Amino acid sequence: MLEQRDILDLQKRREIYEFISHNSGLHMRDISRKLDIPFTTLKYHLKYLENNDFILSRKDGKYNRYFVSLEVSEKEKRILSCFRKKTTLYIILWFFIIVQCSQKELSKYLEKHPATIGFHLRTMKNAGLIEQKSFDEGMIQQQMPPYRIKRSPVSSEKVYMLSDPWMVYDLLVKHKDRLEDTVLVNGIIEYVEFYLNRGAPQEVKNREDTKKEVVATLYNFFFPPSFCY
Repeated sequence: MLEQRDILDLQKRREIYEFISHNSGLHMRDISRKLDIPFTTLKYHLKYLENNDFILSRKDGKYNRYFVSLEVSEKEKRILSCFRKKTTLYIILWFFIIVQCSQKELSKYLEKHPATIGFHLRTMKNAGLIEQKSFDEGMIQQQMPPYRIKRSPVSSEKVYMLSDPWMVYDLLVKHKDRLEDTVLVNGIIEYVEFYLNRGAPQEVKNREDTKKEVVATLYNFFFPPSFCY
């Protein structure tokens, strides 16, 4: 369950990771001072990032110095392989916009043949990126925001969602400058940040409202009010 503390943790980890990526080799007290993060809080986030292979530490006398990890876990390799397939990457980004989607809808939105979308969905499922969701009285229930998603099943269609969207999001941030269509990737990252700053909604009413909100948000991001003057 993603609570407000989890949202803040996600944002803080991104800040720490990006700082280390541009300032390799600093020790913990330097990072704490430069980012103005309490030492105990920083220690918690550094441990998380190191345990999940985002960073690594090297002993230097009495200090641990931190670097971006060049080693990639097997799970990360599978996800990166998906990131580097353009259609799969677009499907992943679309899930961050619409939260849940069927093969037919992805085919329509991305203008790809259903068989092509089916191939990429199978690849994503084998990589542990997505999972099929079931319905309960026209609702999809889950353990993280949005907890309830209004969705009436159509015939025997299968609906999918990202299995662990925040882990995928962390990896998008980590590799954003090395992926195709960096403008779109960074736009989606900024949208997610905007979404988190507002607080994750408890319920998504329908797909059309979600799409309209995303379009308005991305328009305001790329064309802020000051741009119009």
